[in-house]
Amino acid sequence: MNIKQLSFLILCGAACLVSCTSQSHPALVAETPELSAYEKFVFRSADYPTVMEVYLDDALLERADKKCPIVICLEQQRGRLYVDNQVAADWPVSTGADTHPTPTGAYRVRFKEKEHSSNRYGRMYNAAGKCIDNNADAFTQPVPEGGRFEGSPMPNWMRLTADGVGMHTGKVVAGKRLSHGCIRLPHVVSTMLFDIVEYGTPVIISEEVESNYPVAYIMAHREIEAAEDRAAQAASTAGPEGEL
Repeated sequence: MNIKQLSFLILCGAACLVSCTSQSHPALVAETPELSAYEKFVFRSADYPTVMEVYLDDALLERADKKCPIVICLEQQRGRLYVDNQVAADWPVSTGADTHPTPTGAYRVRFKEKEHSSNRYGRMYNAAGKCIDNNADAFTQPVPEGGRFEGSPMPNWMRLTADGVGMHTGKVVAGKRLSHGCIRLPHVVSTMLFDIVEYGTPVIISEEVESNYPVAYIMAHREIEAAEDRAAQAASTAGPEGEL
């Protein structure tokens, strides 16, 4: 099944969901016990995926091992750990800014280090010890005579590519792409993942939502709702027919 076919099926399911209920999201969650804990986590927030909340399924995490795939969804700026094809964890990420985009593709963890510092990006100091650039690039900026370069700390470093893209603790703002290409994680998440991953752990970085995402119908439902709200708003503010 290709992406277009999958999207069509999702939208059809979402349309059916919309036609069968007029309840608000919280009411639907309360009246639909068959929703999983993860589906409720996604559905209860009107702002998901741009939220800082972290979802953890303790029972699934107990079974997590180095073979469990990690998915980084650039569109949503979320990361997910799958155990037995179920979401064991879901968290916000901040990936590469437009000037330093995070590469997409299928990768494997190549190396990990608990305490790591960037050898490229960090702070540049002059001979007097004053910071002259807090976002310096040591590959293109020479260190001033008598000065020094201090690489940015990258705790729980998990390297993915030969040219230095990886996952690590860093500043995360939900929905924002902020980094020089790496995948920044909340510290609690990077600590958890660091203890799970080993050499060879699969990490998929995708611009689109992964095809096996278990609550795709919820996201499609929200897109339809938002479109209906916009249409209703436009209709309520439009002037009489023919009026400019």
